[in-house]
Amino acid sequence: MTISDANIQTSQQVRYGPNSPFDPDEREMIEAICARLARSTRDEAPNLLAAIRQQIVSLEWFGEITAQYPSPLNDQRLGKRRRGLASLVKSLSKATPANFEFLLPTRTHLGRALVMAEANFYRLLRYVCIDIFEGDDGQDLQESTVAYLRRCLYIKLIEEVLSDIATGGTVDTRTRSRAVAALAQVWERRVTFRVSDFFPILDAAWNARRRITAIGGTLLGTHEMFELFKAGCDPEFVDFFARSDPSDDEVGAFREFLFGATTEDLHAKQKEMEEAGILSTELVDPIASTDPESATVFYEFFRSRHLQAMARRLANIPGPKHTAEAYVMMAYLDRLK
Repeated sequence: MTISDANIQTSQQVRYGPNSPFDPDEREMIEAICARLARSTRDEAPNLLAAIRQQIVSLEWFGEITAQYPSPLNDQRLGKRRRGLASLVKSLSKATPANFEFLLPTRTHLGRALVMAEANFYRLLRYVCIDIFEGDDGQDLQESTVAYLRRCLYIKLIEEVLSDIATGGTVDTRTRSRAVAALAQVWERRVTFRVSDFFPILDAAWNARRRITAIGGTLLGTHEMFELFKAGCDPEFVDFFARSDPSDDEVGAFREFLFGATTEDLHAKQKEMEEAGILSTELVDPIASTDPESATVFYEFFRSRHLQAMARRLANIPGPKHTAEAYVMMAYLDRLK
């Protein structure tokens, strides 16, 4: 494909290449949106259609460029050096948050950028569906764009969970190695990877959490856990924290997941309740207080907990050193043969 071909394709049917980031279902949805735009009488429709076509071409190029770099699963010889999955696992399982990014294969960096570019593309499509389309068909297309956006962000989330485990200095070396091996599978299958297929326990927990609203109450989390089950959370996720001997950090991380507040803020709230002699309080759920259709808010919900936990770990201060998702994944990786 040449640059002139790309310009022509902004106004014609796009040709998807062998390394396209879009699967057949995505292509069908994208072309349905483009077809509706082409029929629209709105003044802005032609420019929006051209912008969508151009972004598709750019993402196709991105997929082709990413594919030019070696797979992290394949062996390579660079002079006297040889590297492959085994050396990657050995290197990254000894990494720290300070040098982890520098040790990643180039294809991994490009793949990460590709996921974010695709996520932004679906945000554009969602805006088009909201601003231009009307009726049930438009609503269905809008919901599809949000579903694909969420899929991109879940891939980013699982990468961050596994990377957090891989760089956890106090995490067992075997567990760290397994986290890196799992990451390599994500990087290799990035276009076709589905969190629901490989890590269904996290997919179900994330989907359930975004459907419920934390209220606080006594801050025991009974209401929130019950709502999680009703929303389809995998019982194994909750059972991990409800077992007889969870650590204080694990319980703290789970409370952060339930309430959407830091351990420090929850402790302060409990102290206020004790001093005021009250048994119940209200919390503002960071997910429920924003646009419920925006998938990006859930990523922010995870990211804030992740950064807070990493800060505690690096500064060696009290509180959860990982997210609830990371603690569950450590247990899952430990069980692998």
